[in-house]
Amino acid sequence: MRAHACAGLSVLAILVSGCSVLGGAQATTADPDAACTALKGLEGDGTATAEQLVIMVDRSASMRNKDSGEVPDWYAAIFAGDGTPLPDGSVGFGSGGLIPSLRTPATISVGAFDGGNRVTAAEISLPRMSGGEVNRRDFAANTGSCLRFHLGEKTLSAPDTEGSNVLAAFQPTVTGAGRDTRRTLVVASDGLSTTGCAGLLTTAMRDPGHADRIVRACRAQKAVPALRGWSVRMPWVGSSGKGHSQPQQGHLTWLERLWSGLCAAATGEAGSCEIGVRQQPGALPATDGRQPTVKEGAADVAVAFQQSEHPPSSVRTKEFPGDLLFATDSATLSAGGTRRLKEFAVELAAQGPETVTVIGHTDRRGSSGHNAALSGRRAESVAALLQEEGLRGVAAEGAGEERPKPGCRGDSAADYTCNRRVEIVYKVRG
Repeated sequence: MRAHACAGLSVLAILVSGCSVLGGAQATTADPDAACTALKGLEGDGTATAEQLVIMVDRSASMRNKDSGEVPDWYAAIFAGDGTPLPDGSVGFGSGGLIPSLRTPATISVGAFDGGNRVTAAEISLPRMSGGEVNRRDFAANTGSCLRFHLGEKTLSAPDTEGSNVLAAFQPTVTGAGRDTRRTLVVASDGLSTTGCAGLLTTAMRDPGHADRIVRACRAQKAVPALRGWSVRMPWVGSSGKGHSQPQQGHLTWLERLWSGLCAAATGEAGSCEIGVRQQPGALPATDGRQPTVKEGAADVAVAFQQSEHPPSSVRTKEFPGDLLFATDSATLSAGGTRRLKEFAVELAAQGPETVTVIGHTDRRGSSGHNAALSGRRAESVAALLQEEGLRGVAAEGAGEERPKPGCRGDSAADYTCNRRVEIVYKVRG
């Protein structure tokens, strides 16, 4: 029993007493963590799972109040009220939340994610609700209390990794469903991904076609999890914590299109997706006069909302030192260069480039013919790797020694190093 587990959380104190739904004894307690323990002690009767529910909470820094550290009350937004027994064996939560009821038996996963690929989750397994009125009432109340506890705990957990990888939330962690099992994934996030294939750090969020290109790029990289048979609900797109930069209507429309496309790619059908732009729920309530906050953990990277009157440049260049990518007089990519180029390929694919050209450059030593041929082979090696990573139509060009960088036109060792480089020039639309 963790006596400190619910410190700072607003929770419903449930008295668990008497016998369990299926006859097991339960101790009397007002600790919501113990409500979860009481549920774990219940045994099922072999009835097939009726419901699978996965809730993924974005715990990145942009999701909380920038000044105070207050976090959203996701339980109030998703379930609204306390758990009550319904005549059909479901647990009801009222009509004001995203999930009005849960059928039993059920498996529930409550997870949190940040900028990495790993999702941490707590599992709740509910048997079929049965027994007398008192047992059913305790069962439903414990379910609500346990869900409230885990959602508060995950929301208040500090992010381990900088940024937010929203697509990582599209990975259900519960298994064993049958044909008739209802499967629902709830993603509590603003959808402002800053890592992964759907990263938005260099996106102006104006061109609808660019949202579609990001979807295609993620699919090409096999970065969209398979969610066939699932219903996905992500109604808080574009709603960050107070004090953070907020999108305008055009940005919200663009974000809704992006996540509708990614969701449809995951589930196989647009009708399984509910993507919306609701306001983030209010802060988790104070307990004993203390406001629960998160003040530590990895930082986030702000997504800039470009204004239409200041369009970003559509042509961009990424430069890699030749000595990072190749040994002297070689066109074979090094291990370190390969690794760095693969990382960049993920970043580039997320921007949905319309054109990509790789240009190789050498220093002025050697003959011009040799340098032109070497730079061309190096450009082709880089272009081939980018295409292997899912980018399409990558062109290669060898410039040899003909285009020295400004300020590097001399014959010093530093000048030579400066000019041995590979440039990746690409065009995007925001």
